[in-house]
Amino acid sequence: MPRYIYTAKSQPNQTIQGDIEAESEQDAINKLSKMGYFPLSVQTKDASLDKQGIWHFRKITKREIAIFTRQLSSLIESGVNILKSLSILSNQTNNKSLKTILNDLISKIEDGKSLSESLSAHPKLFSSLYTSMVYSGEVGGNIELTLKRLADFLEKEEEFKGSIRQALVYPFFILAVSALTVIILLGFVIPRLVSMFEDMGQILPLPTQMLINLSGFLRNYWWVILAIILISIFLLRRIYLSPQGRVWLDRLKLRLSIWGIIVLKTEIGRLARTLSLLLSSGIPTVHSLDISASVLENQILKMEVQKFKNQIAGGLSFSKCLQESKLFPAFVTDIVRIGEETGTLEKSLMRIADSYEAETDRALKALTRLLEPVIILVMGLIVGFIVISMLLPIFQINLIVR
Repeated sequence: MPRYIYTAKSQPNQTIQGDIEAESEQDAINKLSKMGYFPLSVQTKDASLDKQGIWHFRKITKREIAIFTRQLSSLIESGVNILKSLSILSNQTNNKSLKTILNDLISKIEDGKSLSESLSAHPKLFSSLYTSMVYSGEVGGNIELTLKRLADFLEKEEEFKGSIRQALVYPFFILAVSALTVIILLGFVIPRLVSMFEDMGQILPLPTQMLINLSGFLRNYWWVILAIILISIFLLRRIYLSPQGRVWLDRLKLRLSIWGIIVLKTEIGRLARTLSLLLSSGIPTVHSLDISASVLENQILKMEVQKFKNQIAGGLSFSKCLQESKLFPAFVTDIVRIGEETGTLEKSLMRIADSYEAETDRALKALTRLLEPVIILVMGLIVGFIVISMLLPIFQINLIVR
């Protein structure tokens, strides 16, 4: 059945937008009239909201989704029905993209669909984890509690990602500023001094000759360097987007001594927190693992978790699967086994998530504290070499004059 985009009056001073399933344009108008709306315009929907372009959804941040989930939970907990809650949130949001999505959810629910079915129509915005949680809340009759847990999960995830970004931004900033300084010195400052050295008519020291040659290469062949950088980025992107290349790069990440440990603990923490959330909502273990695998970014760990699904379906316990895997530390296996034996697996997984996220945060801060002086030292040596190389000919002139 085709869908129609409509603009209608719900109240004398309130205009709403959305889409509705109908057999024809007249049928859509009749349905809107029965819902108490006064149609202003009704037109065929050429493409779904998900096909309006990737930029459409980039306007809606994860933080806004977390806030929306928290507010929806609070409204439902206060006794407001889902349809009215969505209408209230749609009216109060300033984000036009989010308003469009909420109006579409309202339209679908008015057509008789559940909230989870309506959310699943926007997979780029609401993940399988989100829709599965909402579905379990609808089936269990505790949708407000489920939404509250989802909001906690999304906020915690955003907080953790924010701490990672905050830890890495300063070293990258220092590196970028230092690299820019060196490029300016080699590309603009040194060439102005070269003509002065040439007028002297004397043999230049080896460091100065090396610096002048490097500066000349940079000025004459900057396009070659730029082309190599762009081609490298393109090739790396192609490798990363290909399934085999992604697996190879993700395996390489795990083999790196320090960074590999950080990546592993980050992914295990994400897996544990997601599993804890799903299991506490009554979702079966196999289905929970399937959803949890989708939130993992490392393909090696994702394939390992997918393998756990088949092993558990065959009768193996989760702790036994972890024990047979070479990727998961003994600490994780022991905590999960204790959780299974005591019937508190959800809490055990949450403890693993909290522990690993805290360890990752500490490791990142320690790494950045180490990187900052190393970057400053290396760039200081480079700038020092440039300065000394430019001063050596001047020292020679002073010696000759004396």
